[in-house]
Amino acid sequence: MRRLLLGADRIATVLSAVSAALATAIIVLIFVATMMRYLIAAPISFTEELVGLLFTAMVFAGLPAVTMRNAHVRVTIVADNMPRPVAEVLERLAHFVTLLFALWFGWLTWNYFDVTMSLDARSAGSRLILWPWTLVMPVSCALAAIAAALRTVAPIKPHHEPVEGLV
Repeated sequence: MRRLLLGADRIATVLSAVSAALATAIIVLIFVATMMRYLIAAPISFTEELVGLLFTAMVFAGLPAVTMRNAHVRVTIVADNMPRPVAEVLERLAHFVTLLFALWFGWLTWNYFDVTMSLDARSAGSRLILWPWTLVMPVSCALAAIAAALRTVAPIKPHHEPVEGLV
């Protein structure tokens, strides 16, 4: 189990780096577009559409990583005041609900991807191809579901301590 968790954590590290790179690309694109608009009066026409697509990809690239690392925003007031065995059951239940949600949302986004692919859908203004961007969503949900399944069965440590060997 430890090897599996460490492998999953390595994937989470890569996905975190991808998410950070996408955030950086958003910042650079907005900066360049702003400079072009105000300094040479020639804005980049596709900035808004591409930033929206990059943002979606950034969020979905980060989803499996935060699921694997148990780094979602959490409200732990109830679990923190429960006996440890009850808190562990609640923790596993939370991961199981996350697993179910990821599977459900992944299925919905797969249908969305399928439609964009079959229609060769493109963005409204600059005609960017949409299917690669929509493919990110079901793939991310599948990875998040795997991460949630691993978290459901992995040894539980208190939420402020990482699983041994994990960041």
